[in-house]
Amino acid sequence: MHKFYIPSLLLSISIFVNPGKTAAQSDTLKARELEELTVNAFESKTNPLTTTATVGLITSRSLERFPTNTWANAVNTIPGVKMEERSPGSYRFSVRGSLIRSPFGVRNVKFYWNGIPFTDASGNTPLNSLDYGAIQNMEVIKGPGSSIYGAGTGGVVLLQSQPDNDFTNRIEQSVSFGKYGFQSRNSTIQVGDISVQYGHSEQDGYRNHSSMVRDAIRFSSSSKLGERSTLSILGMFSDLKYETPGGINLTQYQNNPKLARQSTPTVPGSEAQQAAIYTKLALIGGNYTLQLSDSWTQSNALYLTFTDFANPFISNYEKRDENGIGGRNIWQNRSQIGNVKTSWTTGFEWQYGKSAQRNYDNIGGMPDKQQTVEDIRTTSLSVFSQLEAVVFTDLTLSAGASYNTFKYKYERFFALPYSKEERKFDGIFVPRFAANKVIAKNWAVVASYSGGYSPPTLQEVRPSAGGFRRDLEAEKGMNTEFGIRKTGKVITGEISLYHFGLRETIVRRTNEAGAEFFINAGKTRQNGLEWTIAYDVLSDPKLPVMLKLWNTGTATKYTFEDFQQADVDLTGKRIPGIPKFSQTSGLDALFKYGFAAFVTYQHGSSFYLNDANTVENTPYNQWIARVSWKKSWGQHFYSELSASAEKVNAGIYSQGYDLNAFGSRYYNGAPKDNLWAGVKIGWEWQKNSK
Repeated sequence: MHKFYIPSLLLSISIFVNPGKTAAQSDTLKARELEELTVNAFESKTNPLTTTATVGLITSRSLERFPTNTWANAVNTIPGVKMEERSPGSYRFSVRGSLIRSPFGVRNVKFYWNGIPFTDASGNTPLNSLDYGAIQNMEVIKGPGSSIYGAGTGGVVLLQSQPDNDFTNRIEQSVSFGKYGFQSRNSTIQVGDISVQYGHSEQDGYRNHSSMVRDAIRFSSSSKLGERSTLSILGMFSDLKYETPGGINLTQYQNNPKLARQSTPTVPGSEAQQAAIYTKLALIGGNYTLQLSDSWTQSNALYLTFTDFANPFISNYEKRDENGIGGRNIWQNRSQIGNVKTSWTTGFEWQYGKSAQRNYDNIGGMPDKQQTVEDIRTTSLSVFSQLEAVVFTDLTLSAGASYNTFKYKYERFFALPYSKEERKFDGIFVPRFAANKVIAKNWAVVASYSGGYSPPTLQEVRPSAGGFRRDLEAEKGMNTEFGIRKTGKVITGEISLYHFGLRETIVRRTNEAGAEFFINAGKTRQNGLEWTIAYDVLSDPKLPVMLKLWNTGTATKYTFEDFQQADVDLTGKRIPGIPKFSQTSGLDALFKYGFAAFVTYQHGSSFYLNDANTVENTPYNQWIARVSWKKSWGQHFYSELSASAEKVNAGIYSQGYDLNAFGSRYYNGAPKDNLWAGVKIGWEWQKNSK
């Protein structure tokens, strides 16, 4: 493997790198010296220059640019990736257009946390149950990852709760405050490889009926068991409650953007029905890795989840009790035959979930007359194999494929007659082929051809009003991609061009009461251009300041290729929710004595809010500034002070629109200015090395 060193202040391929030493222990500039970086996408464990995947990376250093209330600002600097928070606690996470399937929550993107599946068997990801401090690293694989990660045409996200090389003994406490009633407290105790973290956050919210409270505790450890094996354990419990204000129409937004969904003569509004989400989630998992020999490694990940979910909504009161179990087994062989280095990865992933769902009439936030009683059992299995070879020391070839099965079993026990149905998605085969050629040591050309499939999630086959949509088909698509990368001490960058053709595209619809349901919308054609570039204006740590300029961006043309809606042919119309152009620019200034300042500017173009392309939002320009001061007070005690501000210029500003909303209720108003401040103190002692 080639060594690859980059400056530590880059996002995506250009990112912050955690040097394994807390900034409190050393001068801010020295803490940003060059470090080697590993990319784990497709189990390759390579570097950003030679990886065959298109990957965006976020680390703890990346997050320093932004206030500590959400990951969204940092995630949105990755080209082709969008994270939204329509109201506090209501997350959406989109990779290359998967937003059309994720109007509520996270769908069509597969998540793993410390190597353990975090997306459940039915395709849903409880990202909003995680406290901000629970995640320190995020690796976003853009495009289908089905050849090794199972279902999903959008992408794959690998989460880590702490850097691999950070095992500092410490006790740490942080407190943050902001406008609109925001406050958070985060406590961490880490002794060696054992870490316990508790986070509390709450907000009153910018809009009416949009408060949020979350308490979450996380336990993680990674221990050596002898010379050849490692056992990692992850446990988490989260208690989340957030109010859901709902969408409003344009006239209401223009009169008062803080309004929650209003009552009509026939349908009550969000406040009248006390619409909200209540979620208690418990997760326990483990990942055991055994070095069988110098060439062979085996790893086994297992998890259990328990979810208590309640959702008083406009039209009903939904109650769900869900249990999940699953695991992932991987065998990997790394060998060298002559001058050819090979890595063969094979294994399987199995998941099972049971969801007991009950719906009641909703009377002002309280359950009343029963509407439905339904059970849904979900089983998924993916068997995969991948061979990667490094030829002539600078050409990496990769070929992989997976065979997938997926099944829903549905039972209805109320509103007789009793009903029992089943829906299978069997024998789905998806391949991936990729190549990376390094040129002149710091240039690389990358090409890939990959398939993806994504069956409907549980919340799509069983919509919020109840019933079973067994007619929904799985999405299937093929992605072709070409990219060029450059590394160096002064300029680092990447540009990618891709075409993704999707069949049986799943899109959302709503009825008059706001209850959602989903349909297959024919074919889509998704073309995109992504780039990232960073320029080290001043990079010598001996100077009084280090300066870096960087820019990332995306240009897209996503259209329906074959889509008939009733008597209307929407072929050629743009897919709603996908901006034609977006870019983020930043200036990072790192000073001596622990001072740092970051300025980030983001522009997003307009996009359509409905399939017919008759309603369009307005462009926005967002500015975020953050300053911080880190100080070590002797060998053990350290502190950090920070302040952040946000300013937005836009005619209409929403951090998440309701696409194709009934009654033209597309808009979820968001604040155009915001302020935050925080303080962190900690005590650390002897560092343990791994």
